[in-house]
Amino acid sequence: MRRNRQGLAIVAAGITVALAVAGAAIAAVRGHGTARAAHVTVTEREYSIKLSANSLAAGTVTFKVHNAGHIAHALDLSGAGLKTTITVPTIAPGATRSVTVKLKNGTLSLWCPLPGHASLGMKASLQLQGSTASSGGTTTGSGSGAAWG
Repeated sequence: MRRNRQGLAIVAAGITVALAVAGAAIAAVRGHGTARAAHVTVTEREYSIKLSANSLAAGTVTFKVHNAGHIAHALDLSGAGLKTTITVPTIAPGATRSVTVKLKNGTLSLWCPLPGHASLGMKASLQLQGSTASSGGTTTGSGSGAAWG
């Protein structure tokens, strides 16, 4: 009878380990299926915009916009499935703001909408490819209404 209990305990321990491994495997698979936001650092200064990436997969993207210049700047985003121009409001020198948007395949145009800044070179573009997502954004505004301001 003692052997039966020991055998049963070993079988129960084996089943417990197998269930734990299966649970970890399922969690890992689900973790890979969850879309994570891509991050792009945008550095603005007189009179340029530098992106940390030139292209990335379509989907949710968080833009961290830093003003490394000596005067105020802002940032507008248009294209890549956005229905309206997304505006990151005025950013003081040394300050940083973030915006998260869902983008589709295509070209995203980014520019400083302050008068004359885009024409002096404060514009950039980002290529999005791969899976698509619905458009939208967490920070919106009227913007300048056209690509490159």
